[in-house]
Amino acid sequence: MDTNEILEHGQDYDGIKEYDNPLPQWFVLMFYITIAFAFLYMGYYTGKTYGLVHATPVSQNLAWSGAVLAEQMRDVENAKLPFAEPKDHEALEAFLRTPGNISKGEAMFKANCVPCHGEQAQGIIGPNLTDNFWLHGGKPEDIVHSITGGWVAKGMPAWGPVLGPEKVHWLAAYVMSLRGKPVTNPKAPQGVEEKE
Repeated sequence: MDTNEILEHGQDYDGIKEYDNPLPQWFVLMFYITIAFAFLYMGYYTGKTYGLVHATPVSQNLAWSGAVLAEQMRDVENAKLPFAEPKDHEALEAFLRTPGNISKGEAMFKANCVPCHGEQAQGIIGPNLTDNFWLHGGKPEDIVHSITGGWVAKGMPAWGPVLGPEKVHWLAAYVMSLRGKPVTNPKAPQGVEEKE
């Protein structure tokens, strides 16, 4: 076949005509190899899944998957905070009073809260966190709630989505440890006084 033969479609598109050139042989060969590979691949893995090909039995594959899932679920359970239940006030108190959690919370405070609450938590834009006056409650649950959800109308961002539950609780532990701490230049009290 003459590679310069122009196909006659009976139509002319802006003077552009189409040559009747065959595809290169290497391209056609690769196309057929791809199709053959797809059928072999599909046949092998379909047969393996349904136990038609000599491989690990399906029941063993499912048992292995179940074991992996069970191990991952155990990891998730172990990673949960000890006070996952909202009513578990004592566990929350114990977590927030642990020195290791307080020191981790101090690092979180310095990284995120100093611009509004000050280096000593004495209050700048945000309230003073060292006195006994609280705008939204000073109980452990209230502090965790304030950090998690924020008070956007008052300029306090929601840190929960940014930090995650564990870091929020570290931060709450540090904030609770600040009560009664002597600071220079404290901001005037705001909110309602709450004694420990």
